[in-house]
Amino acid sequence: MLLALDVGNSAVKAGLFSGDELVRVFSVDPPDADATDASYWRAELDSALADATVEHAGLVSVVPARTDAVARGLRGVVDAPLTIVAPEMALPFTLDYNTPDTLGTDRLAAAAAGWTRYGRDASRSVIVVDAGTAVNYEVVHRNGTYRGGAIGPGAVLMRNALQAGTAQLPDVPLHLPETPVGPSTRTALQSGILWGLIDSVQGMAARLAAQLPDAPRLVLTGGWSNPLIDHLTIEATHAPHLVLRGVRLLAEKNRA
Repeated sequence: MLLALDVGNSAVKAGLFSGDELVRVFSVDPPDADATDASYWRAELDSALADATVEHAGLVSVVPARTDAVARGLRGVVDAPLTIVAPEMALPFTLDYNTPDTLGTDRLAAAAAGWTRYGRDASRSVIVVDAGTAVNYEVVHRNGTYRGGAIGPGAVLMRNALQAGTAQLPDVPLHLPETPVGPSTRTALQSGILWGLIDSVQGMAARLAAQLPDAPRLVLTGGWSNPLIDHLTIEATHAPHLVLRGVRLLAEKNRA
């Protein structure tokens, strides 16, 4: 099996693949803000992978301080080559990005999987929206060129910013209210955050699509993709675990 790891801000998400079939998904929460103790990751991954035979692993990370600890923890559990995704590796598209050294590898993986699964064979442009802690937009032109995209705040970041930057606004659970008109401070916040997120994604997707020569395929992934796919009024494809699929694709493509 191939193990794909996505080292994110809130958790390390993982997927086990048999060929291109995703057979198991799990996540490991960091024990603290730093989470640089390799022994913690070794113990957690050892427990999660107890019944799996891993022949190859791939990894993307948006938390550089955590990358080495997770990699060292994994090497203590499985005796398999590890491919750490980077912009300079072989990609399924041409990279047209001015600062590839600052391009998040989770973005690269999402774009690679989105293009390969939904755009390449049809020669159709693709916009991938990965809605998690941040909302990442990836644009791949129909000619097979990654053009870049946009980055905005996710729902949790918006809630935290409102709470930290104001004196009276409370912390609220992130549940989408039935109506955008909030009859209480709680529902007003929920409406502004979640309906605002939905409208932001819809508006940005349209703005990005206007820069392309065709009608692009819009692909949604990430933890907040469910409310988006349910409430957007434009056509979109829901692709859970797209980043993990991109990690698998890039790890296989660059296997030594």
